[in-house]
Amino acid sequence: MPVFCSIDDKRVPLYRIVWISELPHFCGDPECEREGQYEIRLEDEESVWAVNCPQQEAAISALEAWLLGQQQDDDGSESP
Repeated sequence: MPVFCSIDDKRVPLYRIVWISELPHFCGDPECEREGQYEIRLEDEESVWAVNCPQQEAAISALEAWLLGQQQDDDGSESP
C-alpha cells in the first residue's frame, strides 16, 4: 500500500494531505500562475498544486486506498 503520491514533481506523504480542491483554481488575477490547477492543501498551511485533473484524481485515489487499508487494519483483519 503506497504512503506517498506524486503531485507535480513532488512525492507527498498521504498523511500530510488535509484537503483536495474539487475545482481548478480561478482568481481572475492576470498574473496568477496557478490558474486552472488544483490546490492540494497540506498540514501547516502549505499547498502543492496538481497541474491537471489526472494528478488530482490520482491523489484522491491514493488517499482512498490508504484509508481503506487503515480501516481494514483497525478491524483486525489483514490489509492487502
